[in-house]
Amino acid sequence: MSTYVKKLKNYEKKFNIKKKGITITVSGLSGSGKSTIAETLAKKLKIKYKNMGDVFRELAKEKNISMEKFSKTRAKKTDILLDEKCLKLAKEGNILLNGRLTGWVAGDNAEIRVWIKCDLKTRAKRVAERENKTFQQAKRDITERDNVDKKRYKELYDIDAENTEIYNYIFDNGKATYEEAITKPSKDIKLLLDKMDTTSN
Repeated sequence: MSTYVKKLKNYEKKFNIKKKGITITVSGLSGSGKSTIAETLAKKLKIKYKNMGDVFRELAKEKNISMEKFSKTRAKKTDILLDEKCLKLAKEGNILLNGRLTGWVAGDNAEIRVWIKCDLKTRAKRVAERENKTFQQAKRDITERDNVDKKRYKELYDIDAENTEIYNYIFDNGKATYEEAITKPSKDIKLLLDKMDTTSN
């Protein structure tokens, strides 16, 4: 099993970890609802939960700058160090990793790689409500962040972070109700895991 990020493959070879339990990744763009779904899923599967975005927020807070500014100005080595940590957690298992690149970083170390799909209008509305912004401001902010991150990941790892081909479960959260968002992914993924167990046996 290995990561899908070529730049991390040499790091991956440095350690040999015996995996204990499943690894699941949840990814999506800002405002897609990925964190709510990820936390619910981790609780229902009774596995550890790690939001890689929290690590970025903590670093931004330490530097006393906004997340938007930190996303644009942080050193590339910061991304790599955090992704190395993410990969190590993925290889250890018994965890759900929430973050934009967790599916790419974990690669085959994750049994299930989830992508939360959501349209821009819905995402902007959610961010506006969450961060007390106007809809237009939220839309501008997340569009700019999406573009900055996409460019950064391309330059750093030569990947398109929005390429959904690596994911084996995609949930459209654009039109889903809150109840559907916290129940359907869990049910579907449990079925996928059961099917994997049956196939392996």
